[in-house]
Amino acid sequence: MKNLTFLFLSIFFAFSINSSAETIGQAAESASCTWKSWFKYPKNNASYNQGKSVYVRVDAQKYHDIAYMELYVNGKYVRKESSYPYEWCKGSGGDNYLRNLKKGTYKLKCRIKDKCGKYHEIYCTIYVKGGGNSGTDSHNGNNGACTDKAWYKYPQNGKYFNPGSNAYVRMDVQKYQDIKEMHLYVNGKFIRKESSYPYEWCKGSGSSDGYLRNLKPGTYKLKCRVYSKCGHQKDYYCTFYVKGGGNSGDEHTGGGNGQCKYKSWFKYPKNNATYGYGSDVYARVDTEKYQDIKEMHLYVNGKFVRKESSYPYEWAKGNGHSDSSLRNLKRGTYNLKCRIKTKCGKWYEYISKFYVR
Repeated sequence: MKNLTFLFLSIFFAFSINSSAETIGQAAESASCTWKSWFKYPKNNASYNQGKSVYVRVDAQKYHDIAYMELYVNGKYVRKESSYPYEWCKGSGGDNYLRNLKKGTYKLKCRIKDKCGKYHEIYCTIYVKGGGNSGTDSHNGNNGACTDKAWYKYPQNGKYFNPGSNAYVRMDVQKYQDIKEMHLYVNGKFIRKESSYPYEWCKGSGSSDGYLRNLKPGTYKLKCRVYSKCGHQKDYYCTFYVKGGGNSGDEHTGGGNGQCKYKSWFKYPKNNATYGYGSDVYARVDTEKYQDIKEMHLYVNGKFVRKESSYPYEWAKGNGHSDSSLRNLKRGTYNLKCRIKTKCGKWYEYISKFYVR
């Protein structure tokens, strides 16, 4: 009898120890965060002219695991970013330690807190020089030569829009550090100057950049004049069309005859992604052909969040209180539904799911 009792107790303790070890192993695995991040802009050792502003962006291998990022310039605190994309000195205003820079060496430090509670740091150094230096990377052997190569990311040349559409314009550039400013014109009419990356016009809703909004049928010729920091200028051209009727496709590719391309997908969050308690969840839906999309409606667990009528289609971007159904989330399962209406009048739905632990 004693032997049976001893055998039972041995089995019980062995099972308890194995179960505990398995539980500890699972906890350790679930608490593992991927924090790897890097400065996308500026590039390390890049050089700028004095008086310039420096746009900073830090990308992360897995932004779901990041609680927040804090940026410092020469030891001075700039600002905390709590949601993707992690950007500072974007557009005009704010983040003054990155604006109107004087000559000198600037050491950037990004302090990253992951959702496992650990801190990490990454570094980048930039230089601001006076005189004739054009703001290029002084270590790349260019000797003051500027790269002004640029192109239209949106719209594509030869594209067609429906009457009443807004035309979002974005210029990408090979090396934004060498660009002083860009001036955009539509059919010879000046729209606006852009002095910092990203170079965008008619983004989102509103009344700005009116020559690109509520367009009437016709041919629209874009000219973007790019000024480099070396004092050169170069013009880039793009033509698009606004047609009457219901045709929203691109005649040059056989996509016309009233057929709208609706294929879309959740870029963020990834399906079945997991977030920490109290997180904000940035949502973005990308589409095959944004010119064919009239609007997108986002729902979280059946609750309507907000309508987006222009590219890029984003919700809960940056800090703030908008899109509250995606902020400071409690534990649970969250079902996203995006209802998409094309300019041909048809509706489509896309589904994604994520978890908050």
